[in-house]
Amino acid sequence: MGATGGPGRPGAVGATGARPVCRNSWCMAPDRPLEAVYWVGRYDGSLKKAIVAYKYRADLRWAKVFAGLLHQFLVRHATWFEEYAVLCPVPSFSGPLARRCWGHLELVCAELSHLASAGWPVQSLVVKTAETDPLSAKQRRLRQAIARQDLSRALAVPKDAVVEGRRVIVVDDVCASGETLLAVSRALRAAGAAEVSGLVLARASWRSPLPS
Repeated sequence: MGATGGPGRPGAVGATGARPVCRNSWCMAPDRPLEAVYWVGRYDGSLKKAIVAYKYRADLRWAKVFAGLLHQFLVRHATWFEEYAVLCPVPSFSGPLARRCWGHLELVCAELSHLASAGWPVQSLVVKTAETDPLSAKQRRLRQAIARQDLSRALAVPKDAVVEGRRVIVVDDVCASGETLLAVSRALRAAGAAEVSGLVLARASWRSPLPS
């Protein structure tokens, strides 16, 4: 999906020449909603343990740590992001029947906003209006169906959100199949965003090429 980069290892997915070629057929789609996905680390080891503790055991101390990691990545690769106007968290549902009573990505981005300041302002440009089944630990086809049907219907861009013509970075914790980032990106593009890329804490290992 667009470009990816790990710590000190930038890459452009779907590009030619010396850069690696993407194994994801989304990259060849002319109407792909995501321009790029950048990742800070791989979803394993201590980073995975920290994300699990934060996301599933509500160890909120990690929010500031994750914000620091994201900010360091933005600063270290500032030229990659200089044309982007705003950072936007993947939204969490907080109404009745919500899985969590707190927005884990909103909290990280709130901490990130203090660090990024005017360089990369943070705004919640997309809201989630209903709870949907989690995508983790599900087969690819089911993940895709949930994201493209239930999740897409639950996402909305508020009327007062200034999206049209802007280049937006969507912040997520983990990119596995990429379906969540794609759904949020489609909502932003439908609202008029000029370009959307993803920035994630961790990228899950790709064991085989992702099918279309």
